[in-house]
Amino acid sequence: MDKPFVITIVGAESSGKTTLAMRLAEYFVCPWVPEYAREYLEGLERAYDEEDLGIMAAQQLAEILAVVNREPSTVSHESSDVRLEMVDPVLPNGLSETLKSLLVTRYSSLVIVDGGMMNMRMWARIKYKTSIPLVEEALENDVTDLYLLCRPLNEWEPDALREAPSIIDRVWIYNQYLEELSKSKINLEIVGSMENEKFNKAVTLIEKLFKTIIKPTA
Repeated sequence: MDKPFVITIVGAESSGKTTLAMRLAEYFVCPWVPEYAREYLEGLERAYDEEDLGIMAAQQLAEILAVVNREPSTVSHESSDVRLEMVDPVLPNGLSETLKSLLVTRYSSLVIVDGGMMNMRMWARIKYKTSIPLVEEALENDVTDLYLLCRPLNEWEPDALREAPSIIDRVWIYNQYLEELSKSKINLEIVGSMENEKFNKAVTLIEKLFKTIIKPTA
């Protein structure tokens, strides 16, 4: 079975990554992999530390590979849906029932990843000036075919898990991503800072790539 085309959405905090991932998944009727860090940190009753990044990275990678590889242990043979029983991700609150049902579709040609291993690499590097061996190994064999880098929003949306309210800090983080992704010579597209601008540009890019494969919803 051919590997699906994987698009990973990255960027500084409060740049609209998750909203973009959800909208693209719903529009293209394709699976998406949520950012596991949010679920993990929301259940953590203390400040996170460097060791927690490794735990989050391992689970995030398991979820990505389960969807990309359509692992037998996660696939229901009675239907066309993938059941992530092994990785058991918890969906963000507020998702429509339609989007929940589209979280994974067994034979989709496209998979959207929110953050992924590149986010974990940059998080470890910026926060702790270190690297996570599992993350580095995963990126050496990166399943991502295209990165979408989101420009930071001018207005920071407060969140208990966010750490960079300053637009100066978030632009600096964005530039770190841009430098890293450009240096890596991987396929990269930059999408705007405004929600609809990001979405429209991403849709145009994807439709050009898959105009004969992916059929958007009406």
